[in-house]
Amino acid sequence: MSAIEHTPAPPPPRAAAGTRGLRARAARRPLTALLAVTLPLGWALLAVPALAFHGIVPGGPLPMEPFVLALTLLVMLPTVLWVTAAADGRAGVRALLARVFRWRFGVGQWVAVLLALPVTTLAVGAALGRSVTAADLPSLLGGAVVDLVVAVVVINLWEETVWAGFVQTRLEHRHGLVVAAALTALAFGGIHLPMLLATDVTASGLLGAVAYLLLAAVLVRLVVGLFLRLTAGSVLAVAVLHATWNASSGEGDVVDELLSGGQPVLPAVLAVVLVAAVAAALLARRRPATVG
Repeated sequence: MSAIEHTPAPPPPRAAAGTRGLRARAARRPLTALLAVTLPLGWALLAVPALAFHGIVPGGPLPMEPFVLALTLLVMLPTVLWVTAAADGRAGVRALLARVFRWRFGVGQWVAVLLALPVTTLAVGAALGRSVTAADLPSLLGGAVVDLVVAVVVINLWEETVWAGFVQTRLEHRHGLVVAAALTALAFGGIHLPMLLATDVTASGLLGAVAYLLLAAVLVRLVVGLFLRLTAGSVLAVAVLHATWNASSGEGDVVDELLSGGQPVLPAVLAVVLVAAVAAALLARRRPATVG
């Protein structure tokens, strides 16, 4: 990937001399500070519906979604803003938020952000022998657009502010595209692990679910890193991309409704590989660029 490696960003400013306490520690090690707060609290929050599912917490099964939303909006987002302020000051916070709402990039990039994963997943599914149904297509696509907008506005935009805008960008400045994607995937997958326990799964099935989670996380984070470069570092773009991945791979989502043969896990994974290859080829023809 050396042909598309970007120029490293300057190191973040350190805490002023004499500054002490948690803020100074966050300024010195911002990634460590973020993960030290979000991972334990994330596991604690997401463990509640998992424990309720197995009857350890009374009251019967609980929906996972409110706990994921609470983790994102009440823990991860405030923490990343605080850590960014500690490490980079108010200017760093403004720069991060500017990337969150950055939408001015090419029409072709927007088309790729919106359609690359679902369309490629459908094509791969058809190539694997699955049939594509177009029954009630306008209604299905209309519902998919509404679901996408809600998902981006409510959770994916703020989730990617943390993972793409802060974690992956900082790791890429230090380690490059591929290593940053892999390291971000470990943290991203790690915080989601309790969600796997909120299902009726055997020990062997759990191992398979963990393996799939980590594989999918690495591939998706690689595509996220590539699309950050294609879209001038836009967190909004990769939030939409994240939502289209969910719509392409999830049970009951739009691609699952269009493809026969059950949840389109394999077609979606192969589609990510293909989209990553195309994005890398396009970036290889450009000059090196800095994400951020």
